[in-house]
Amino acid sequence: MTFGDFELHFLHDGTFKLDGGAMFGIVPKPLWTRETACDEKNRILLRCNCPLIRTGKHNILIDCGIGRKWNEKQREIYAIREDHTLIGDLAQHGLKPEDITILIHTHLHLDHAGWNTRLNEQGEAVPVFTNARHLVEARELEIARHQNEIQRGTYLAHNIAPLDAIRGFEVFTDQVVPVPGVTVFRTGGHTFGHCCVRIESGGKTALFICEMMPTTAHRHLPWVMAYDMYPLETLENKRRLFQECVRNGTLVLLDHDPNAFAVRLREGEGGKLTAITEAS
Repeated sequence: MTFGDFELHFLHDGTFKLDGGAMFGIVPKPLWTRETACDEKNRILLRCNCPLIRTGKHNILIDCGIGRKWNEKQREIYAIREDHTLIGDLAQHGLKPEDITILIHTHLHLDHAGWNTRLNEQGEAVPVFTNARHLVEARELEIARHQNEIQRGTYLAHNIAPLDAIRGFEVFTDQVVPVPGVTVFRTGGHTFGHCCVRIESGGKTALFICEMMPTTAHRHLPWVMAYDMYPLETLENKRRLFQECVRNGTLVLLDHDPNAFAVRLREGEGGKLTAITEAS
């Protein structure tokens, strides 16, 4: 997709599943199943969407999927489909991992930082995007390095430590503009350092809203994930960002919807929002 002076491409790293109750928090199952089907284990289908921005000078990737370092038990728990990879999608656009110049980490959970590393022939985790600046909010990285008991299962050392040892992350506090037209800003909510990414070029605006609205079903304000560490912060940021997106006609990029990469939000009667798919 031509997006002003940029090219905007919608890549993904395959699908996985998470518990539907956890994905919709306080929302009763009879309500969320009107929007999203679940399997016999109560899991819903999700996709690891990773936008690619090509500026002419930079190849910028936002997040890097769930990766391929999983054992059989883990693949079963998360129902990970490995027949489609982010690396394969990059190749379809004529790119190798070393061609990525900037990798923006919205946060460092296992389903967003998976391709930070791969396993070599010795079974060691080694960096994949070796020429990229790895941008992450400073407090997000600190929490990922020193998790508590709740966070331990979502931040995996083999996605983080090899970069610390070899190349390292480039940290920022609250907001950074890695190139003109791309702004990474902290929202918190899902994690303390969780970020969204605003893309502006040629009079057009897109927002990678990430875990503020992981699927179209989360367009309802109180539909906040139980995974969110700071749910009230999520709620207030959803309110603010939704108003901005409706007012400006922003193209909203989703991180986990299995059927939609990009939507426009429209406000209807009673303030109810609909999500109109523009890229699937």
